[in-house]
Amino acid sequence: MRIPCIFLTVVLFTWIVPLFGDTGLTSPIANAGFEDASFAGWGWYARARAIYLSDTKNPHSGNRCVVFTNESPLAPEVYGRLYQGAPVLPGIEYELSAWVRGEEVASGIHFTDWNSYTLNVPEGTYDWRRIFTRFKTKEDQNGLNLGINVVNTCKALGVDDIELRPVGIPFRGMGFSASLIVQGRIIGDRTEAPLVIAIHTCALSNATIEATIRSGDTVLFQEKERLKRGKRTLEWKWNSGDVEERTLECCVRVTNDLGILICSASKKIEKLGSNLSKELNNLETRLKELDVLIDKCKSKGIAVDYPMTAKTLLGQFIPLAREDIQKNEMARADFAIRDMTQSLNEAFFHLNEYLRDPSQAPNFQRYVTSKTSPLSIEGTSFIGDRNDSRGQSGRGPVFFCGYGHFGQVQKDIPLFPDYGVNIIQIEIGPSAVLISENEVTLERVEAYEKVLDEAAKHNVAVNILLSPHYFPQWAFNKWSHLSKGGGGFLGYCVDAPEAKQVIEKFLRIVIPHFQGKPALHSLCLSNEPIFDRAAGCDNTKNMWKEYLARIHGNIGNLNKAYGADYKSFEDVSIPGNDHYNAPQFYDYCIFNQERFSGWHKWMAEIIHEMAPEIPVHAKAMSLALSWRHSIAWGVDPEMFGELSQINGNDCWIAPVPNRTEEGWAMDWHLHNMSYDLQRSLFLKPIFNSENHPTIDRSTYYVPPEHFRAVLWQGAIHGESATTIWVWERTFDRNYDFYGNVMDRPGCAQEVGRTCLDLNRFADEVTALQNVKAPVAILFSIASVARDSAYLGSVRKTYEALNFCGVKIDFISEKQIASGKGDYYKMIIFPSSDHVKKSTFDAAGNLADKKRLVLLGDCLGMDSYGCPFPEEKISRIKSKALILDAAATDTQKIGFILRKELEALEALPEISVIDVSKNVPVWGVEWLPVQIKDKTYVNMVNLLGKPIEIEIRCKGKVRGAVNLLSLGGVANVGKLEPLVPVLARIKDE
Repeated sequence: MRIPCIFLTVVLFTWIVPLFGDTGLTSPIANAGFEDASFAGWGWYARARAIYLSDTKNPHSGNRCVVFTNESPLAPEVYGRLYQGAPVLPGIEYELSAWVRGEEVASGIHFTDWNSYTLNVPEGTYDWRRIFTRFKTKEDQNGLNLGINVVNTCKALGVDDIELRPVGIPFRGMGFSASLIVQGRIIGDRTEAPLVIAIHTCALSNATIEATIRSGDTVLFQEKERLKRGKRTLEWKWNSGDVEERTLECCVRVTNDLGILICSASKKIEKLGSNLSKELNNLETRLKELDVLIDKCKSKGIAVDYPMTAKTLLGQFIPLAREDIQKNEMARADFAIRDMTQSLNEAFFHLNEYLRDPSQAPNFQRYVTSKTSPLSIEGTSFIGDRNDSRGQSGRGPVFFCGYGHFGQVQKDIPLFPDYGVNIIQIEIGPSAVLISENEVTLERVEAYEKVLDEAAKHNVAVNILLSPHYFPQWAFNKWSHLSKGGGGFLGYCVDAPEAKQVIEKFLRIVIPHFQGKPALHSLCLSNEPIFDRAAGCDNTKNMWKEYLARIHGNIGNLNKAYGADYKSFEDVSIPGNDHYNAPQFYDYCIFNQERFSGWHKWMAEIIHEMAPEIPVHAKAMSLALSWRHSIAWGVDPEMFGELSQINGNDCWIAPVPNRTEEGWAMDWHLHNMSYDLQRSLFLKPIFNSENHPTIDRSTYYVPPEHFRAVLWQGAIHGESATTIWVWERTFDRNYDFYGNVMDRPGCAQEVGRTCLDLNRFADEVTALQNVKAPVAILFSIASVARDSAYLGSVRKTYEALNFCGVKIDFISEKQIASGKGDYYKMIIFPSSDHVKKSTFDAAGNLADKKRLVLLGDCLGMDSYGCPFPEEKISRIKSKALILDAAATDTQKIGFILRKELEALEALPEISVIDVSKNVPVWGVEWLPVQIKDKTYVNMVNLLGKPIEIEIRCKGKVRGAVNLLSLGGVANVGKLEPLVPVLARIKDE
């Protein structure tokens, strides 16, 4: 679980100064130039060897500046932060700037509030320079947290003269230029708000400026003023009145004495709150009408699973929206009403269509808890008992979708079947059971037994997170050395004998209570495991020495590999977590990964000694292909996959709040790559037990189709179970619960609808999960550790392949050495200059049999930096396709790889064509599968604009129907952003 981010509330909005003072544009930052040596207005947080001082030696202006020093290198949750709250206007552009000077400043230090802006500080040594960024505040945002995160080392970083100023909408003409500054959203009737004109230049002597705000034909505000040279701002107050219209318009005009227009500007203003309670009343009335239609369909034996998700949603969320209005969460209430209105409209439409033609009602298939035939695992699938809407029962693949992780999921178990979801995650840790060294309480354990029994009644599965990070304080008090190491949530030396004693005692107490419960889906061994501070543990040095002796045999072999002259293994130091160029860094990464996965394996073995039938996994964050620093965390997806029956992870896929037509509609790369990596390493179900389709504390609207695409495409890439973060609500905007799925009813409905559809088409989705991949991308720990360009090249390669209509695999160095490379027609090495010798040898053997593609510098050295024989490198490269990673853009790489796959006869017979360009579509992920005599194509448009497509087979256009449409009969043509399509090709 996440630790709620609450420390920011200490000074947030404590030092509020007027946004517009006498000048109209007074900086809202208290002590922005740090002239007050007591740092009044600023707060400080540190989990690093970082300090800040008031400095008089070399300020940018005035008498003082602030200077930071930090000895801690980049590491998760290790940083210092100087911060304060500042008011802002909603829905306008701001510029944040600061003057900085640096001495030995490492990369990564930045200003941010984790929501609105990021402003990076330059690395290196330099004199004063101005840095700035521009950003637009959210439409309901009234404040932000100004803060600088000192996340990496710096000998001295000076900061001075921080400024936050509204930019507004510029307008100009005939010697006059200005900006209109007015918020983009106003809440409630008769609300006052500022309207400011910031004048930049004015060479006019005979002009008038007029501002008007209208609601349709009604003028809410009108003011004019004669322009005077030298005046910098005009500031007025306007009132929203009591009009019911939701869209207002602000217009500003500058005219000369003849009334001729010189220049103008306008801005739309959204008004919320006037009708929200009235709209909720209307929803309640319509909900009663919905009940009548549902009952009518039920009386005719028509399945109503889709409309029931809307009924359940409104029953729970209408009261929540009323509470939001009462507590001035107007934007959240407005989003909820928008979603609920859409849900209700769709439910009415479906019910009326079902009554008109009952054959359009889908035949849903649901998981059923069974005491006699528990869940089993086959490949990527959970196999369980299923009942359909027509009373037929059977057994087959089951997809699990639901929520975590605290009290609300337990309370809402009876509601979840009508939401369409079928799994929850809850957690229990040692501190809840072992309350002292010799005292045990079973209160939480017995409560969870009741949760499991209740879940079984409602056909809801339960995953239990065993949360070893909740380590008892009495154990720290008794064995203080345990806190010397650890990482992330696990703040102790996990494999110290004393720590293992505590964990084993906890496991042996709780597992027998959960064993045999029909609702128990699986056990999660750890939450977001990290072991990046392992070097501090008392047992590390000896373990490190033993590992080196095992790997290298003798010190002479190690010295040859390292190019060193150590006298003994004891002399080899443990490198820092970012010492990528140290010859022993690769060894330490593998050592730490073996050690940490070994600890998880030890826990799994204890569990399976008592309950061999319970599958386990660990909730490892999906960072292996996205953040190089995670290489030193001790988490390798291959080693973790070996020890468990399920590929567990914690993955996220962020929405794009202000997406453009040409940009991506979601940030899909990490999500897809992480799942495909785990599926390729081990053909086991993927369970993302902390799925993040939104960003904590986000305040922008997230369209429901984003959630649907996340879950549907996750399943296509191998995810067969997920619990979403988090089924809880809060009014504290700085808390990690805020902004997630229980703030977004439309998204919650799509979770249920998508779960229903995944199980309705479980056989087709399972077949898509198991499509054979003709191409694989090398996954190399050595390349992550030693090649800075590797991860960027992996992303580029994956994106280039993702729109070719083929399954994409990854192949590890262990797999390629074992001969799995023979399985593929093409293998791509992305900027893999450092690889294991066994990988290099395998590449040499494959060069004669397979198409090798080398993107960037590849196959030059082993894991320690020792070069391979030049003649062998030349031989491999002479038989490979070599691409310049820096000079070749992604679409061009995609075109080249598609042609190569075509030449290898590795492309499917069908293709998806962009009609507007008459070329294979770019930006649409698609994958075909043949099931018996039928061809199915899964498609999702990842771009921000609709795309007209055709499906062709051998050049001939083939018709197709979208099985996810009403009745499954709509023809496939236009693909809307983020709306999955499961197409079935029509018979010729």
